[in-house]
Amino acid sequence: MSLNKKPKDELKFRELLKNPIRLYGWVFPLFFVIILLFGIYFVTNLNQISFNEQAVGLTDTTNIKKEIELKKGSINVSVDLKLIKNPTPDFTANGKKLYEAACMACHGDKGLGDGTAGAMLNPKPRNLTSTDGWTFGRNIDQLYKALQEGIIKNGMAAYEYLPANDRLAILSYIRTFTQFPPVTDEQVVSLDLTYRLSKGTVLPNKIPVRIAANKLIDENSLSNKQLLRFESKIYQSQGNAGADILKKNSLDYKKVFTSFSRLVAKQSLDKYVSVVIANPVNSGFSPAVVQLSKEEWKMLYDYLKSSTM
Repeated sequence: MSLNKKPKDELKFRELLKNPIRLYGWVFPLFFVIILLFGIYFVTNLNQISFNEQAVGLTDTTNIKKEIELKKGSINVSVDLKLIKNPTPDFTANGKKLYEAACMACHGDKGLGDGTAGAMLNPKPRNLTSTDGWTFGRNIDQLYKALQEGIIKNGMAAYEYLPANDRLAILSYIRTFTQFPPVTDEQVVSLDLTYRLSKGTVLPNKIPVRIAANKLIDENSLSNKQLLRFESKIYQSQGNAGADILKKNSLDYKKVFTSFSRLVAKQSLDKYVSVVIANPVNSGFSPAVVQLSKEEWKMLYDYLKSSTM
């Protein structure tokens, strides 16, 4: 063999370009390497891959807090039913002012549903001049119901916070936009029977939930302190006939304290005795308490009264 002879390449890559089918044999090792690498990654990250991380799609309603405005109760004046069927110009003019303040932003100045605030709403605000598609109807009693209850599915808020006179004034103005069905005596009677318009309505006092919760906590804390003093006084009482009767016949001092101080503390002795005898266990006593004499009941009652006040 000649030493000057140049060795030939076992694989001629230039020829592979002319005949690419010869590269087919390299596909299998390549796939094997890819699958091996994927398997190693999967095994080493198995815990993370299999962990189910699903975003919660429902709102936790227990975390929703809707505060109530502090508001003193009042009595809305009664409605002159004649104004429903035959509104005066002043009544309708007042309705126009109220409409512009509460309704125009969505329904537009002419009631066409083209208000600036309603441009992004879906569904769009009601075109008050249209005769089609009214949820409750276009009669006066049906229009009033819409203002009273609102229409949630259409994004229509309830206006029950407005006095009845103001709501009727708004409807009087809305009815000037187009031809509405005439107001009948039957509709007026129906409105009065349903909403007691001629008798006026009573609006209760309202306090924010936060203030109400704090008041309950304070009251409960005060009751607990009073109960502790009551129990302490019982344990310290020596030679008191009323305390001895209580200790002998009581099952639960807390129930005794609660039933007496909250239910019948201001009632007479006879009334208290009748309440306890009717259900001794609920009042914190053993059933044997019904066997007490009148003198023993008097001593027990006087002791409870002095201990819980």
